[in-house]
Amino acid sequence: MATLYGSIGGPAAITRRSTSSWDQIKDFLGKVAAHVPSEVIAIYTIGKTMSSGQGGLEPIWTLICWVLSIFLRWMGTDGEGKRMNVVLSAIAFPIWAAAMGGTILGWAPPEPIPGWAILIFSVIAGALYNDK
Repeated sequence: MATLYGSIGGPAAITRRSTSSWDQIKDFLGKVAAHVPSEVIAIYTIGKTMSSGQGGLEPIWTLICWVLSIFLRWMGTDGEGKRMNVVLSAIAFPIWAAAMGGTILGWAPPEPIPGWAILIFSVIAGALYNDK
């Protein structure tokens, strides 16, 4: 799981004796989870719940959290993969927001689309994510 403080169970927490299939799967899943910091998702979920009855506040809250996730990924990433990781986070947040029943700039996609988008995007983004 990605956090603002680093990846839980990431390379520093795993002692690698040999690269087994399980280690490769865990590494891939860590890359998939690293796109949007879990703190932003938690803040978004709380704000979404509080703003749902407030008229047009939910799309504004989604936009604020979207910008926050991009900013935090930009500030928290160094190295050659920085731009790609920021782009992946920029794409990942609205997909996660829609999957949690939120809107993307006021638009709510039909039900099966967010679920399929998470599945497809996670596989592609996990392959593209660069933690160097």
